[in-house]
Amino acid sequence: MRFSSLSLLAAAGTLASASNFKSGEYDYIVVGGGPSGIITAERFIEAGKRVLLLEQGSGPTVATGANETLVWNHTLTDIDLPGLSADVGALPAWDEYLCTDTEGYAGCVLGGGVTINYMVFVHPPEHDFDDNNNWPQGWKWKDLKPAAERLYKRNPGTILPSADGKRYDQGLYNVLSNFFKKLNWTSVDMITQPNEKYQVYSHPAWNIKDQVRAGPVRTYLPLAEKSKNFHLSLHTKVLRVVRSGSHITGVEVQTASGKTEIVSVAPHGRVVLAGGALATPRVLFNSGIGPKRQIETAKKSGINVPPEHEWINLPVGVGLKDHPIFTIMAQTPGNFGIPDYESIVNGSDTKDISLYGKGSGLLTQGKHRLTFFSSNNINGTTRYYQGSCAPESDAVLDITTYMTHGLTSSGVLGINENQTTVIEKSPYLQTAGDRVAAYQFIQSLVNDFNAPDSGFELETYLNTTAIMSSLSPGMHYTTTAKMGTDDGRENGTSVVDVNTKVYGTDNLYIVDGSIHPDLPTGNIQATIMVIAEAAAARILAQK
Repeated sequence: MRFSSLSLLAAAGTLASASNFKSGEYDYIVVGGGPSGIITAERFIEAGKRVLLLEQGSGPTVATGANETLVWNHTLTDIDLPGLSADVGALPAWDEYLCTDTEGYAGCVLGGGVTINYMVFVHPPEHDFDDNNNWPQGWKWKDLKPAAERLYKRNPGTILPSADGKRYDQGLYNVLSNFFKKLNWTSVDMITQPNEKYQVYSHPAWNIKDQVRAGPVRTYLPLAEKSKNFHLSLHTKVLRVVRSGSHITGVEVQTASGKTEIVSVAPHGRVVLAGGALATPRVLFNSGIGPKRQIETAKKSGINVPPEHEWINLPVGVGLKDHPIFTIMAQTPGNFGIPDYESIVNGSDTKDISLYGKGSGLLTQGKHRLTFFSSNNINGTTRYYQGSCAPESDAVLDITTYMTHGLTSSGVLGINENQTTVIEKSPYLQTAGDRVAAYQFIQSLVNDFNAPDSGFELETYLNTTAIMSSLSPGMHYTTTAKMGTDDGRENGTSVVDVNTKVYGTDNLYIVDGSIHPDLPTGNIQATIMVIAEAAAARILAQK
C-alpha cells in the first residue's frame, strides 16, 4: 500500500513548546496551521526564511502526534481514511477538532477545515476571478494560474483514487447520470475541464493522494519540516498581534496550560495571519484593528488592546460571505445504499479492508458519487450552483445544493465578551436577486424530478418552498478582511491591499479566506490553497 506519511521521530523534532520559542529570531510568524498557514509557511522556508507556525489545535495524523489509529492499521487515523469521510461527523475526532470559539463551523486542528471536510476538491474556473471587478488587478486568472499550477503539482486532487483504476459503488452515479443525460446535460471531468460549469456533471473530485486524505498536512508540511529554520507549535492560541503604532513587534500567545507570553518577531520580520475567515477577525479586533465597537468589545473581554489613539478603523468582519445550502432528497429507481461505517471502523469489513490494503476499492473513495454544476441569469447577474450527490439510504439520493459564485448577499461577523466570534448579520439570501435566482434554480430541478417519466420522487422536502426552508450554512466563509484597492480607513471596503498587507500597518499580512473578495464556484478548499500560494509569492516579493 502506498502512503506518503512522515515518521514520528521527524515530526517530534519540529514541534516547539512554549519554552522553546526563539523570540526575536523569526523572519515570519504565521498564525494558524490550516491550509493557508501551512502553504505560506512552507514557501517562506523555501525562500530561506526562519518561520514559526502557530496552531491552536493538535495534529490529526500519526506523523503529527495523533495516536488514535484504526484498529486494523496503526499508521492511519479515522480522519485519514477516505472511506470514512462520509461519516466524519460521527467520528470522535469531529468534536475534538471543531473550534469552540467561533459561531460558524471551523477546524481548530492542524490542516484546519481540510482535515475534517468531505474532501470535495473543485478546481476553480477562470470566471471566478475574471467575470466582475471583485478580484482586483493582479489577482485575475492570468495572474493566479502559476500559483494554481504550483498547487496542483503537489496537491492535484483526483476523480479516480483507486490504484486499480476502477470506480466502486456506482449505483447512484449510474441512475443520476442517466437522469441528467435525458435533460441534455453534459458529462465532464471537473479536474481537466474546470471552466465547464453550465448543465454539466462529473465523477467527484476528491482531495485524496496515495489513497489517503491529502491537503497541506501531507503535501507541504513534510517539506517544511526538513528545515532547521522551521518551528511548529501546536496547542498555541494567538490572542493578538503586539504592535507599536503601525509596526508589529510580535504576537501574544496562550499555551495549553493557559499561560500567556509574548513571542517577538525579528527586527525586520513579518506576522502573517492564516486563521481563517472566522478566526482572523478576532485577532484583528484584539489588536485594535477593526470597527470601534468590536475593538471595545475585545477590550471588555480582558484583552490588552492597544491604546485608542492607535486603533486602526477598518471594516473587519463586514462583508461575510458563505454558500447557502439547500437539501434535495429523492427516492430513485436505482439500487444503492450507504457503506457500513461501523464495520469499517471495527475491522469486520474484511473485503473492503483487504482491497484497501492493495490501495484499491471503496475505502479509497469519498462520500459523493456525482457532482453537478449549473447557473442562471437574473437581471444580468449570473449565479452558479453546485450539487454534491451522495446516497442517503437504500435508493434514496441526497443532493447538497450550493448557491455559489455570483450571489450578492453578505453579512457581518463580530465578537462577544467571551472572545467568541458571532454572526451579527446573516449572509444568506439577503438580496431579492439571490432569493429569486435560488427559487428559480431549485424550481427547475423540482420540475425535472417531478416529471412523469423521471422515476424520481421527492422526499422530506416535497416542493421548492420546503427546499428553500432547508437552508443551512455551506461553511465556506470568506470576505471578513477583504482585499482591494479601496483603503477601508478612507471609507473603502478593503482591509488588506493587493499585497495582502493590512492597511495602516507596516508588516502585518493575511493569507486566508478572509481576504477573498468573492465566493468561488464550488467547494472552497482548492481556491483557498491557490490564493495562499499566490499570497506567499506576493509577500516574499515585498522589500
